This record gives sequence, structure tokens and C-alpha cells, in this order.
Amino acid sequence: MKYSKLYDAISSYINLEEEEKKLIQSFFKYEYAEKGKSLIKEGELADKAYFILSGYLKYFKILESGNELIIHLYTPKSFVLSLKSFFLGAKAEESLQAITDCEYLWITEKDLENLYSVSYKWHSFGRKLLEDALIEKEERVIDQLTLTAQDKYKKLLRKQPDVIQNVPVKYIASFIGVQPESLSRIRSEIII
Repeated sequence: MKYSKLYDAISSYINLEEEEKKLIQSFFKYEYAEKGKSLIKEGELADKAYFILSGYLKYFKILESGNELIIHLYTPKSFVLSLKSFFLGAKAEESLQAITDCEYLWITEKDLENLYSVSYKWHSFGRKLLEDALIEKEERVIDQLTLTAQDKYKKLLRKQPDVIQNVPVKYIASFIGVQPESLSRIRSEIII
């Protein structure tokens, strides 16, 4: 069932009753995206939050040079949104695009607010999810400032080996802050 992965993810934060599962189905919509489809476009309002069922996505910014700076690589069972655009109604400053064919569920900001209004339990879920996202972003900033490229790659290999297997090298290289050629050298030096 399409929603079972979402139920499992939400259940890691709060207990879900059958009625609440039905509520989730009424608010979250299913969609399929082919490789290359943009879910969030820089300069546009991003008023949807996503839960990735299958596939891989890149969250990125286009630099003045025209190169993509990969900010995050999203995997199945990830919650994804442009925080500033979603919550403040500002235009997105980054883009989200499918690297592979993807399946996902989405909810609008308005519907999420409606879900929050149903009970305090949903506020708790939202707060805990946001806390996890902020901790992850803090770790990413610290890693970018303190780890070598080789250590960043090793950490990615340890924590998300599926990314290494399913995402093109050029995106992984950008994500850890090196050129693809440097990543090839790093990969050849690491014994698995």
C-alpha cells in the first residue's frame, strides 16, 4: 500500500490510530515523477511538503558559474520541503529534482495546518520532525567545515550506502564539495 511507508515514518514520532491513518490518506496525495522532473523550482512558490516513497532526488542551487551546488540528496522515506518557501510563502531559492524515477506523497501547507488543528498529537509530530531536520542541517554544516572530503564520503558510505549505489558520481561529488575527478580518486583509495 502506498501509505504504509508514511505510516511507519510518522509512527516513529507518534502513535497512529486507524482513524488517523484515514485522515492521512485524505490529506496526502500520491504522485509519480519521471527522472528529471522538478518538484520545486527556484524562483517559484514551494507550498508542498513531500514524503519520498521510492527514488532519489537532489536539492540544489544554481551558482553564478552555472554549476549545480548539491545541498542535499534525498532517499526513500525522506520528508522534503523548502522550509522558507513552505512556511513563509517566499519564493524558493533552491530546486528539487528527481534523479531517478520517483514515487512520493505530498501535502500542501494549508492541509498540513488543517492536520495540525485536528489534535495536539500532530503538533508534536511536526515539532519532532522539524527538530530532526534542524539537527541534520546542523550536522551537515559542521561536517562541511570540519571533515575532509574523504571523511565526508566515508560518512555518506556508512550512513547512506544506497546513495552511493543509486546517485551519479557528479552529484555525490558536489554534495561533499569536490570535483568528480577528486571523488574518483577518493573512492579508489577507500577499501570496502
